Amino acid sequence: MRTLLLTLGLLIAFQISLGQHNAKVDLSKQLKINATVPDMPAMEILNFSGTKVDLDDYKDKVLILDFWDTNCATCIQLMPHVKEVQKEVGDKAQIFAVTWQPKELITEFYKKNKYLKEKNAYLPTIVSDSLLKKYFPYYGVPHTVFIYKGKVKAITYPDYIKPKFIDELIANEKLDIPVKDDFNTKTVMHDPADVNLKGKVLITGYQDGLQFKGGLPIEKDSVTGMFVTSLINTGIFNAFVRLYASIDPPTYLKIPGRIEWNVKDPSIYEYQPNTIGQTIWDTKYAICYQRFSQDTLPKKEMAQLVMNDLVSFLGVKVSKVKKEKDVIVIQKTTKSREGAKNPEDGMQVDGSENLAFYIDYVGGYAPAIDEAGVKGIMEVSRFSSLEQLNRNLLYYGLEAVPARRVIEVMVVDEVGK
Repeated sequence: MRTLLLTLGLLIAFQISLGQHNAKVDLSKQLKINATVPDMPAMEILNFSGTKVDLDDYKDKVLILDFWDTNCATCIQLMPHVKEVQKEVGDKAQIFAVTWQPKELITEFYKKNKYLKEKNAYLPTIVSDSLLKKYFPYYGVPHTVFIYKGKVKAITYPDYIKPKFIDELIANEKLDIPVKDDFNTKTVMHDPADVNLKGKVLITGYQDGLQFKGGLPIEKDSVTGMFVTSLINTGIFNAFVRLYASIDPPTYLKIPGRIEWNVKDPSIYEYQPNTIGQTIWDTKYAICYQRFSQDTLPKKEMAQLVMNDLVSFLGVKVSKVKKEKDVIVIQKTTKSREGAKNPEDGMQVDGSENLAFYIDYVGGYAPAIDEAGVKGIMEVSRFSSLEQLNRNLLYYGLEAVPARRVIEVMVVDEVGK
């Protein structure tokens, strides 16, 4: 049985922040871009022509190492795409998935994962890795490395596992793409060394090499002694979402039914899933914002100042308003519960309020709201329709029904356009 005991706060956090990993990592063997890759011993591998692989055999090809583990949903979701790229580029490149996890665990995972089985997306996978992770350390996966002619050419994101970047590397022997550096500590876009600086607001596009932090960090700059409030490499809509988390925290998830776009092109304000890739989109449309000030303010007041700056400089605003919308209402039912069964392999959801959040989290439905007020743990099996969900909910005397209600939505407007 899998367990889902998510609170609203945790669900919201998934959408507005990136967790930080604080474990100490040995960087003594770390290889940087343009470094020569040392000779390595043969490594244990699955889904390959043999049980061992020697990476030295691929010095004449583009070698891509795609680090992952079984806890990374994004990594698994991308595997069919990676397999298609390998098929398309043929002998020009060799892509290996790499994991620190042992052979036995990965073998069992591949046997049981329904998604990969349906997609037939099994990749050649180096298992039980301890050496490659020392050369290319990371805090979070996915983590992607390009090697060509024995040298490190990119340490980046899986968005760049595409034929065009492989061809570019072969043609130019270099790649001009963002660097993924989980250990970077640089947080200021420039060196504001002017001792007479009284304050500054700086907004730019994407800045490679700056450390991303979630929320709205306010930190003291060691050079000027000033307080720096920042939003680093953040989509414009998500920047407003993060600011509202400090000004007026939302009580719902950011899903399509909760957003109205009064703009010419929503794709420049928020990444559209399954398009060019999140990191590639960031390099085109994300912003970096920093406000230097002599004194700090309470987080709520500072967030409002930042929001005013974004409206003024970017010509876009995001408002929270009440509107009547199509919704899914969780309510008590008078239908007979005779024959209703509790699923044996479901998720555990704590009460009908969190059930509404879970429906939003699953996606594909109108915003869900709770009018049942039921407390206690419920088992909820996977569902692909309201009818399927309702067969499950009948056991608890509940149902999910389409309705119209007044709810809060986020409205995006272009100012003066």
